[in-house]
Amino acid sequence: MGVDLAAASPWAWVAAVCAAATVLALLPPPRDLRSSGEPGATVPGEPGPVIAWLRGREDAVPLGRRLGLGAVLAGVAALLAVRVGAPVWLSVGLAPVLLVAAVVLLGRVEPSSTRRRRQTLVLQTPQALELMASCLAAGLPVRSACAVVCDAFDGPVAEDLGRVRAATDLGVADAEAWQALAGHPQLGPAAADLARSVESGTLLVSTLRHHATQARERRQAALQVVARSVGVRSVMPLMTCFIPAFLLLGVVPTVASALARALSL
Repeated sequence: MGVDLAAASPWAWVAAVCAAATVLALLPPPRDLRSSGEPGATVPGEPGPVIAWLRGREDAVPLGRRLGLGAVLAGVAALLAVRVGAPVWLSVGLAPVLLVAAVVLLGRVEPSSTRRRRQTLVLQTPQALELMASCLAAGLPVRSACAVVCDAFDGPVAEDLGRVRAATDLGVADAEAWQALAGHPQLGPAAADLARSVESGTLLVSTLRHHATQARERRQAALQVVARSVGVRSVMPLMTCFIPAFLLLGVVPTVASALARALSL
């Protein structure tokens, strides 16, 4: 039996459009398009604070998708306001507010892939720096030590160090290749010291081990934060299970017995 689309309620169509727009906005963009329209893109001059605020995070949902979703939400909110009998000025004023709110809020949300990558970096950095220090202590040059670490690890550490390895393989100077990684959130301090040591020829075994110790302390702090947040995240599931059981086992029998005694009088 087919579905009569013509008989569907207009609000069903509105709900379907909202759902499709939400799914489209939250889909991850292609890798080759992630840098377009982002704060790091090359634009003439420095962007103003309002423009940077609207653009959001570098890894956020693209601005075009956020604008589309915000427009859909603003239109639906305006229609609902008109449907419930709200004044026209309220419907007109609510639409741009929701549009800007959707663009800004979605631009500030951290994608789950970025969060997983950051957590993996925190976990892998101490072992990667310790392995590189051991390779340098064994007499390997910096390029060979970097290659060993890239081959030994999977994930973001291997990807980020792999860019340094690829740059040196293409003929980029070692100091320049490592300096490009100086802004890395986990490997940055060690990369800056490696860039200086390649130019001066100093040995970096103790320095790398010091960076590994600091990375291990950051990992311990991050794990403690995660462990503390478990109790907060478990409150809602516990309440969801406990409150209905309390009502069914404690409140409902008491109310039922009181009603039974009142009706029998």
